[in-house]
Amino acid sequence: MAQLLEAFLIGQAQNDDGKPLYGCEVVGKIWRFVTMEGRAYCVSKTYDCTDRDDLLQIIAILRKFREILETRLLD
Repeated sequence: MAQLLEAFLIGQAQNDDGKPLYGCEVVGKIWRFVTMEGRAYCVSKTYDCTDRDDLLQIIAILRKFREILETRLLD
């Protein structure tokens, strides 16, 4: 998680565009999603990709991120 947050801070400094950052930490079967806007960040609950319900939730989050990327971040 520390490496992800460090990468976010570097990305903010290099881009300097004010857009939020989105990321994911995957350790083994455990997934956590992270968003960062300014210096504030939010970490999702932990998802276990071996659990069917959690896996469906991971897929839904990734699809939503794709939508955000295509409609808001790439303009």
